[in-house]
Amino acid sequence: MASVDIVIPCFNYAHFLPQCVQSVLIQGVEDVRIVIIDNASTDNSVEVAHRLAARDGRVEVICHQANLGSHASFNEGVDLARADYFMILCADDLLVPGALRLGVALLDRFPEVSFVLGKHMAPWVGNDIPALGAHADGWTLTDGDRLIEMCCRKMKFNLTAHAMLVRTSVQKVVGHYRPTVPLLDDLEMALRLARRGRVAELSVPLAIIREHTANISQVMWQDARRRLQEYETVLDSFFAHEGSTMPNAPTLCRAVRRNLAAAAYWSAISHLIRGRRTAGVDLFKFGRSLDPATMLLPPIRHLFRTDGSLKRARQVILEVLGGTRP
Repeated sequence: MASVDIVIPCFNYAHFLPQCVQSVLIQGVEDVRIVIIDNASTDNSVEVAHRLAARDGRVEVICHQANLGSHASFNEGVDLARADYFMILCADDLLVPGALRLGVALLDRFPEVSFVLGKHMAPWVGNDIPALGAHADGWTLTDGDRLIEMCCRKMKFNLTAHAMLVRTSVQKVVGHYRPTVPLLDDLEMALRLARRGRVAELSVPLAIIREHTANISQVMWQDARRRLQEYETVLDSFFAHEGSTMPNAPTLCRAVRRNLAAAAYWSAISHLIRGRRTAGVDLFKFGRSLDPATMLLPPIRHLFRTDGSLKRARQVILEVLGGTRP
């Protein structure tokens, strides 16, 4: 089996780090190297990391004296990668048992695949790592440009890009994460990688995100406008660089802006009927800045085109009428 480098950036996650590392070591992939990059943690993360390295020679530790930010750790990991395949796994996340081996097997089997994604899974709370379950060996292959089009036309941005298994040679060509994309940098990287080949998607999660109060993405998901702005940042950055060479790039850019405006419209309506006037008006203004025409009439088609939109609309209606959330 091929070799794998897994970089684990860490900042004050000493209590999560042992289980994260263990989730890699139990994967059954013989030639694996784990590089923990500590970004000047103020807890005992460094002590824990060195203890893990002392127990297993496959674990290495790099310690920074100053906090350089997450992008610096991600890009240091890209530079350090020397194995056949490469992954960034945040210290508060963990791999699902057996999933890494499945991903490696797919990259071995299909040289045209640039990276592997896992099935989407809601953030996880608990201590017991979920098992793969039935149909654990299922997978699909998708043309990279087709995946990009689906994201743009149907607002399918729920790619599990927080942990991707990437062909290292492709990662080296694509290059570093861009600090101009602060929160959804993994989504932008997935789009960039998709321009370089096909994408393999597992029928099971590859890695899972822990749900906890210190997760840096929590603020974004609780702020509708911030979330839509981050999507706009991702797509603007992508189409200013790698996406600019796609034959239908102008059409996809327009589709993205229309879809984001439509999402802003319905989010604004949701906020207004809940009595959150300031946030609702702000979302209307944001949508108008993206695509004024979309904001003139209710974009009904968006509710049927985007996953979960109808369900969320029903939840809002039930809340306003005093019903119980499903």
